[in-house]
Order: sequence, then C-alpha cells, then structure tokens
Amino acid sequence: MVANAVFISTLVFLALLFGLSREFVFLTPWRLLILHSYLRGIVLYAALLFANILGLTIWIERKFFLRDTGRKLKHFDQEIHSGHSELSEEIAAQFGEE
Repeated sequence: MVANAVFISTLVFLALLFGLSREFVFLTPWRLLILHSYLRGIVLYAALLFANILGLTIWIERKFFLRDTGRKLKHFDQEIHSGHSELSEEIAAQFGEE
C-alpha cells in the first residue's frame, strides 16, 4: 500500500511541478538569482508538499480500498473455524486446532 501511495504521490507531485514550470516561464532571466537565494526554502517547501500529498494519498487508499477489512476478516475467520469452508481442513492441518 505504501509503495502504491509513493508512486501516485510522485506522479501528482511531478505533474504539479511541470504545470508550475510552464506558468513561471517569465522568471527564466532571474533563475540563477532565485535558486541561489531561495534554494533551501524551495526544497523545504517541495518536501513538505510531497509529504502532504503522500499523506493524502495514503488516507484516500485506506478510506476507499480498506473499507470493511476487519469485518471481512472476522467473517472469514468464523467460516474457517466453523468447518463450512473448503479451506478449513487445509488450514487446520497446517496450523492445528487452537
């Protein structure tokens, strides 16, 4: 889940970066001055922006893709312990009865 979130966050961050680079073409003559003076602030802001996008991506994945995981696992566990599942014999043989 984290690998997918990092991948999606990277894509969103790069899309924002390329979109903004198109908008700030008028700053090209002062590029060296801006980078020399404000590089630390730009890098810090970019890192914080990426962290926020990553957090939002993880939250969205947990909200929509892991919706009823606990309920589903509880139902699966009950099915295995009741003996009504095809997997119950295999799992009981492998892990033993508890």
